[in-house]
Amino acid sequence: ATQAADDGVTRVPVLTRDMANVILKKAEDTIKSHHIGGAVAIVDAAGQLITFDRLDGSTPANIALAPEKAKTSAYFGQPTETYQQKVSQGNLNILGNSRILPFAGGIPIKLEGQTVGAIGVSTPDGNVDNEAAKAALATLQ
Repeated sequence: ATQAADDGVTRVPVLTRDMANVILKKAEDTIKSHHIGGAVAIVDAAGQLITFDRLDGSTPANIALAPEKAKTSAYFGQPTETYQQKVSQGNLNILGNSRILPFAGGIPIKLEGQTVGAIGVSTPDGNVDNEAAKAALATLQ
């Protein structure tokens, strides 16, 4: 939650580069444990890249999709998996919004209850994407 200080300035938590790199490393460790490649992107609350890395064996699609998954989660404060489920349930209107990438692997990063950024993970195995993103965010607990 934001709070106004005595000086009238509202202070909000910020996702630092160092925090982002810790999260990124944990996601990569999870990906490596599956012996596949992939890419991980961490963005700030505005969807702007803080840090990005690709593992050996990542595909051009992984490299392009990881930042987009992160942006979707940052913009809407929702996991991208939510949109994937809605599309699979027949809500195709979501596909008309170019800001939404409805593939699992994007999860908002929250500090003090506020979205301060998001992680996006893309690998050749979609199940690993969410697993790696969730494991990475557990480092904040």
